[in-house]
Amino acid sequence: MGGAKIVSPEEYLPLRLSLLEAEKKNTRERDALARQRRALPVVEVTTNYTFTNENGKKVTLAELFDGRPQLILYHFMFAPEWEAGCPSCSLFADSIPDLRHLNGHSTSFVAVSRAPIEKINAYKKRMGWKFPWVSSFETSFNYDFHVTQDESVAPVLYNWKTKEEMEKRGMEYFARGEQPGHSVFIVGGEKTGVGEEGKLYHSYSSYARGGDLFINTNTWLDMTPLGRQDGLSGVEGLGYKRHDEYTAEDLKGFPVQKVGA
Repeated sequence: MGGAKIVSPEEYLPLRLSLLEAEKKNTRERDALARQRRALPVVEVTTNYTFTNENGKKVTLAELFDGRPQLILYHFMFAPEWEAGCPSCSLFADSIPDLRHLNGHSTSFVAVSRAPIEKINAYKKRMGWKFPWVSSFETSFNYDFHVTQDESVAPVLYNWKTKEEMEKRGMEYFARGEQPGHSVFIVGGEKTGVGEEGKLYHSYSSYARGGDLFINTNTWLDMTPLGRQDGLSGVEGLGYKRHDEYTAEDLKGFPVQKVGA
């Protein structure tokens, strides 16, 4: 953390220009990855998944599209026995954009968790969020999409790796319980150019650090000399508290001498 070297403006310029080239290369690589992602084949969703919405009504996966051709689902870690959602998933939720931008580009967004809808509604109200959030309580959805790991229910598979592969990498924590991720779906038909009319298809899922790009707090901190300051907070996961849990002392940051003193 920190420790940046101090140089003159003349020394700084070529170093910054070199970094700029690396940043441009990274941008081009991200664009190429996006093209590869869009070119992936799709898999038909044949299970008739149902969820419980905030009004306590049963809704189908098709209904979550809300009339639009694309759907992004965020797998929010919130087990039935928990009283609050995962702090790191809550950080992600704080970064969810104004959904009108997605909706205006033919895409719906919904979060989904295994917690009963009553707990989801209470936590959503506490955190002040407005995005749609449904419960997959007592369904196979989380297990089928590999975001709840329980060998007694389904084989363990996370981020496309088996339990044995994760254990070899020292990543046993991904092989049990709730895990984060996001999944993308599209409606088939002439307008989308995908599959058969009216059928639903799964095009993409990403897990673990695959969602890191969408957490804008980290993106802002990545521009700073001190970076993300991993591990300093003592908070598990990504190291952030829920936004209503910070104390006045926390928000001061660590003390520094006054400028010019």
